[in-house]
Amino acid sequence: MSAIDSLEPQAIWSHFSKILSIPRPSGYEGRIADHLVEFARQNGLSCTKDAVNNVIIESPATKGRENTPSVILQAHIDMVPVAAAGVTHDFKNDPIDAYVEDGWVRAHGTTLGADDGLGVATILAILEDKNLSHGPLRAIFTVEEETTMKGAGSLDKKYLDADYLINLDSEDNGKLFVSCAGSAEVTINFSFERVLADGCDALSLRLSDLSGGHSGSDINKGHANAISVMAAILNEISDECDFFIQDINGGQVRNSIPSETVCTVCCPKDETGRFTEAFKKSFEKYRNVYKATDPNMKLEIVSASCAQALSYADSLSLIELIRALPLGPSRMFDIDPSIVETSCNLGTIRSFDGKIVLGLMPRSLKEDNLDDIIDRINATAYLLDNTETEIDSRHFCWESPDKNSLIDAMQQSYKKVTGSKFQITAIHAGLECAAFSKMNPKLQLVSVGSTIINPHSPKERAEILGAGQIFETVKNTIENI
Repeated sequence: MSAIDSLEPQAIWSHFSKILSIPRPSGYEGRIADHLVEFARQNGLSCTKDAVNNVIIESPATKGRENTPSVILQAHIDMVPVAAAGVTHDFKNDPIDAYVEDGWVRAHGTTLGADDGLGVATILAILEDKNLSHGPLRAIFTVEEETTMKGAGSLDKKYLDADYLINLDSEDNGKLFVSCAGSAEVTINFSFERVLADGCDALSLRLSDLSGGHSGSDINKGHANAISVMAAILNEISDECDFFIQDINGGQVRNSIPSETVCTVCCPKDETGRFTEAFKKSFEKYRNVYKATDPNMKLEIVSASCAQALSYADSLSLIELIRALPLGPSRMFDIDPSIVETSCNLGTIRSFDGKIVLGLMPRSLKEDNLDDIIDRINATAYLLDNTETEIDSRHFCWESPDKNSLIDAMQQSYKKVTGSKFQITAIHAGLECAAFSKMNPKLQLVSVGSTIINPHSPKERAEILGAGQIFETVKNTIENI
């Protein structure tokens, strides 16, 4: 038995331990879907796997509870695949190497996948609890929540024919979420023609070991964005040093704050030393700016092979574009100013032949303000003649009443388990509840979950105590609703 298996309550953690062994990055959920189907078979439960690998498991009502309200438990089965600098991990084939430390579960060098593996494990533990008295119970496990929301969008709405839905994809024990941010995927294509960098030496500039984090729930924590910091340094020294950007690559997914960026530049041979010293000096400035949030920020400069590069003008234009983008929080929520309402994350940058592609994810709790920040991104990009923007995967905001019978039942259960009440609030992140509420407007929905720190980053960790509290709260709600 592993250290994870032996955690209490074992009903949850034994399932989570198994989930850790099954590779499941977004878009590659086939094996975890098959595992859920086999779980249903072993437990004698009706199960459907649809065309996109969503899995729906039905648990009939306990005798005498057939006419009590029907409940849906929902979680997503994919995870964000992010590895730390210098760590090689094949998320499509390798299991997650997790360990226990000081009341938390962590992973060695990668995201843990507690988002939303713990939600999945909690539902499985409830489904196999033979002593639980409940009405009609359905579990919905969806795919690609972390990228396209394909699972929620493809789900047959007949599966949402129920009274209540409890989403187990939140990450803050003590909070009950009734609203979430909408988002979009915005791509900026920066076109250029390469030029010969005659008489130049090439340098590889690597910024690494930044804190990173979830581009929604961590966007207000002031973490440095590695792509933005790279552009800031290059912009600062551009007045005193000439250089040509050869290529720039950073970030792993657009819904994670990038913790590493590598940029190769070509400098005139007689200016290489001056460029290096100027870059180091500016780096020290930004390391000091972010010393509280990104104390491990690191710089590495090594020689590289010089090849064709962007022109001097295009190099500066790219830097200025990145600097001008409306990154980070831009507006706080008027109902609760402690919550970010609108933000934007530059999650990825990639160099290709003839273009550099920037991947952004704007979010907002309000549809009009999501439109506004997308317009601001477009307006910034269109200041240059060589850019084009694409907008994809627009996801709705979700806003539910802060009082209804499901919330009341959850409050009573949580108080019974912990002695405290939930804070009813909104989350600056996307939840599938938004799609479900559109498909069945009469459905009462909430989102809940145990505490997960630094999701979408290799520093992700899941609280052991809170997982048990949420498990007992949901069970108690189902039993007494």
